[in-house]
Amino acid sequence: MKIAVVGPGALGTLFAAYLTEGGLDVLLVDHRPERARRLDDAGIRVQGLRGERHVPVRVTAESGAAGPVDLLILCVKAFQTEGALRAHAALASGSTVAWTVQNGLGNTDAMARVLPASQVVGGSTTMGANLLEPGVVHHAGEGDTWVGELEGGSSERVERIASALSAAGIAVQVAAEIRKVIWTKLLVNVGINALTAILRVRNGRLVEIEPARRLMEAAVREAVALAAGQGLDFDADAVQARVEQVAKLTAQNRSSMLADMLAGRPTEIDYINGAIARLGEAPVNRSLCELVQAAGASAGFREG
Repeated sequence: MKIAVVGPGALGTLFAAYLTEGGLDVLLVDHRPERARRLDDAGIRVQGLRGERHVPVRVTAESGAAGPVDLLILCVKAFQTEGALRAHAALASGSTVAWTVQNGLGNTDAMARVLPASQVVGGSTTMGANLLEPGVVHHAGEGDTWVGELEGGSSERVERIASALSAAGIAVQVAAEIRKVIWTKLLVNVGINALTAILRVRNGRLVEIEPARRLMEAAVREAVALAAGQGLDFDADAVQARVEQVAKLTAQNRSSMLADMLAGRPTEIDYINGAIARLGEAPVNRSLCELVQAAGASAGFREG
């Protein structure tokens, strides 16, 4: 199976390294030619849970020369999805399957604006990774990974993807209801990411600061109520308990949104709390979205 991983961030780098170690034909696709050449020469260093090693991953920014692949894995930020696919359209032929493990809602819709919807499959992962510097990734949490047909059920192609990932040591499952899996991760991000970015705190602080915990619960319960309108039923109490559990288990982690905010990068807020607010009445999620947006826009005007 010929695979292209688009996005040299933490997760994309980790996937590319493990899939290469698994004996697959893997190409990591960057959008910066100079960095791509440097990584192609130096390879990837993986640290963390599975020990430290060097993996000679092929890296390029010239996707046009690579030709079509069998599997295209999207690991860019949600707001970069459509642009990344258009920039690297040469990687896809009529038989290419495109798979996303990104955060938030709307990624598969963005992919379907570039590729036929029939070529897009859904996914999610709770694997944890931090990019220490370009080409150096710390594997912080094993987690689980899912792949599934957007219309539900299984298929030969998702089974084939799962087999390839499993052979590379990635704990993967075929999900009969991939939309619910995507929403399950979304609900955790709804409760944690925006609040950590606004308050500039690590995940565990949200359950220690009572007003923050109440806001987290309110945001999650709004999202659960709106999920029902999408045909997805969740137990609000169970979801809230799970969100608090994740915050405690990852107490020392900086959420990806906090990391983006501190680095002055755009966040995925429009695809998380903002996506919930667009589905219906969700004043807490709307306020969290607008606070993150305002914090980003006001960065150059702060006093003190």
